Amino acid sequence: MKMKKTIVFAAAAAFSLLLNGCGGKESGTEAGGQGPAAVQASSEPVTLKFMVAYGGFNDEDFQAYYVDQLSKKYPNITVEKVSGKLEDLIAAGETPDILMASLPGIPALQELKVIEDLSPYFKKYGIDLSKYNPDAIDAIKTFSDKGEILAVPFRMNVPALFYNKDVFDTFGVPYPQDGMTWEEATDLARKLTRNEGGVQYLGLDVGGADRMGMGLVLPYVDKKTNQAVLETDGWQRVLNQYKAVYSMPGYVTDGKVANAYSMFLKEKTVGMAAYWCADVFGEINKMVIGGQKFNWDMATVPTFDKGKGYAWQVDSQNFLITATSQHKEEAFQVISYLAGEEVQRLQNKDGKVPVLRKTEEILKDFGTGVSYLQGKHTDALFKLPQGLHQHTKYDQKGRGFINDAAKETVLKGVDVNTALRNAQEKLNQYIKDQASGS
Repeated sequence: MKMKKTIVFAAAAAFSLLLNGCGGKESGTEAGGQGPAAVQASSEPVTLKFMVAYGGFNDEDFQAYYVDQLSKKYPNITVEKVSGKLEDLIAAGETPDILMASLPGIPALQELKVIEDLSPYFKKYGIDLSKYNPDAIDAIKTFSDKGEILAVPFRMNVPALFYNKDVFDTFGVPYPQDGMTWEEATDLARKLTRNEGGVQYLGLDVGGADRMGMGLVLPYVDKKTNQAVLETDGWQRVLNQYKAVYSMPGYVTDGKVANAYSMFLKEKTVGMAAYWCADVFGEINKMVIGGQKFNWDMATVPTFDKGKGYAWQVDSQNFLITATSQHKEEAFQVISYLAGEEVQRLQNKDGKVPVLRKTEEILKDFGTGVSYLQGKHTDALFKLPQGLHQHTKYDQKGRGFINDAAKETVLKGVDVNTALRNAQEKLNQYIKDQASGS
């Protein structure tokens, strides 16, 4: 079957999985040395196929990590980056060896029954899970009640409240601070939301009602009963707060909610925006490359209760090995190296949150290799814990129904309780239809 795109490079010979899977010193193993569980891989040529199943991992990432890093160390493994529809590849007998998926995408892969349990490999090679961010490992463990570890984390994603200093300076309003609640951020937004000289300014973009709900770790579906759980006090709180922001004059034009994401990054007429850091850093990097200026900084993402709450739910990009792979050992070596200390510290300096356990050294080195993060309050990314969400295969649909319900309260004047009841009914009907195959 012809792939849409193939990128080839060389990678892998012999290396210590104990070292590269964990990094640092561990039970008599010196960093850079051979430990008792060191494994010598075959030097025979091997080809692995890699595919992004769910999430973001562009050609630049592939070049930086799979080509520039791996090919220096492991020249006999060839990796092909393929794209297309995974179901089609499976049907054609061309299932990739390695998949990348963010946490919300794992349930769909489980449905396809293509994921290998990696816990025997971790045990076989003595990889110390305590070297990883415990949030990442705990999140991966939620996908199995049998003690399986279905993925190796590669990159964390955390949110922040990004803000445009020029907007605040224009109206003489103090910058946002760490530890604000959504109510405080909304009050601050009212001081910025105005039409000045024909230019509409908005004070705050919350990033979506679904993401606000992440701060309370709100589920969409009960995993035990497979029933929607949207008519709750938590979701009422979220939609009421969403409505408080988007009901301000200027947020709705011609029957549509303003595209505040574009207004924040392109028109630069939004004061504050709660977003995932990976998305915003990518856009700011493009601005820097293009010679644009953006006077910005960040604070911790708002929470619903002062001094309590989460910086949204745990989110990570992860590598998985397929059960049909004929080269599982080599595949595990590759992903263990990418999740190991050498590559993770490189990511950290590049402003990409690593999966290593947070240390003072990690925090100090974060973003030191990129110009756009110099002098920025990057500590805001690490101050709040992230919540452990119980993902289901219905969550994506639930997120859509929640966001639609939130917009209905603003665009159609639907009261919050009615909007949530309608969303609950829609999600339950969707679950019923999926179960019946209709």
